Amino acid sequence: MASKFKSIIAGSLAMALMACTHQSAGPNDKETVQKFYDFLSNPASPTHNVAFQEAAADDWQSIGDYSGKNKSKAAFTGQVGGFGKLMPDLKWDVQDMHQDGNTIVVRSRATGTPKGPLFGVNGDGRSFDILTIDIHEIESGKIARSYHLEDWAGALQQLTSPETREAKAAVAQGQKSLGIVMAFMGAMGSGDMEKMDALMADDMVWQNEGDSNIPWIGPWKGKSEIFSFLGEFSEGAKTTFWENDDVFAYGDTVAVFGRMKFITTASGKETDQFTFGLRAKVKDDKVVLWNWFEDSYEVSQTFQGK
Repeated sequence: MASKFKSIIAGSLAMALMACTHQSAGPNDKETVQKFYDFLSNPASPTHNVAFQEAAADDWQSIGDYSGKNKSKAAFTGQVGGFGKLMPDLKWDVQDMHQDGNTIVVRSRATGTPKGPLFGVNGDGRSFDILTIDIHEIESGKIARSYHLEDWAGALQQLTSPETREAKAAVAQGQKSLGIVMAFMGAMGSGDMEKMDALMADDMVWQNEGDSNIPWIGPWKGKSEIFSFLGEFSEGAKTTFWENDDVFAYGDTVAVFGRMKFITTASGKETDQFTFGLRAKVKDDKVVLWNWFEDSYEVSQTFQGK
C-alpha cells in the first residue's frame, strides 16, 4: 500500500512539474505578437514603437543564428529605424499565425524598395518581396525571445539587375569553361589521348588556319578526324617552346594568347618564336570548338625549309 501511495504522489508531482514548465496560451498573446509586426511596418511611428517596447520583455532578444550575437531590444529598435529610413515603404505583412502554448509561429511577407544600397547591393529603384518565418516565445504576457529567418539572399537577388545576374553567371561559367579547356590543353601536351577523348564533344570542330600545303591545316570535324590530324601533327612537328601569356574566359568561350616554337620534320628547321591565339568553346562540359590562329607565314616558311 505504501509503495502504491508513493507512486501516486510521484505521478502527481510529475504532472505538476509538467504543468509548471508548459505555460498555457494567454488570451491576448497573438495581439501582443502582432505589435511586433506593426512596428516593423511603421518604424517611424512613435505609437507603434511604444507598443512594441511594451509588448517585448526588457531582456527580449532577437535570435537570427547560432553565433550567440543576439540583438537586444535597443539594438533591434535601432536597426528597424535604419531600415525605415532606407525603405520608407517597408511592410511586414502577417500571412499566418499559429499558437501552441506559449509559442507562436508566424509566416509573414516582407516587401520594400530601398532608396540606397541594401547589404551592399544597390537596387536602383527595384523592390523585393520575401518570405519570413518567426518563432516567438511568450512569458508573463510579453515576448521573451524571437527566433527569425528572412530570405535576404532572395531579396538581394531581386534587387540585382537581370544584366548583372547574367554577367555573374557568365563569369562563373567562364571559369568552369576555362578549367575544361586548360585540362584539354594539358592532356594534349602530355599525350594523354584518353583524357582528351573524355573532354571532346563527339561533334567537336578543330580549325587551323594557314598554308593548305601543310598537313595539319584544317578544319577537322569529329573525334576520328581530329585524332587523325593530331597524329599527322606529332609526326610533322615537335614543339620546343610554349608559353601562355594571357587567358580570358566568359560564358562558354575561352581565349588564350601566347608564344611558341617548333621544329618541322620535313625541313628539320625550327621556327622563330611566334605568337598564337586560341578561341575555344565549351558545351555540356565538353570542348566543341578549337579555333587555332598562328603566324602561318613563319610556319609555312619553316615547313618549306626557307
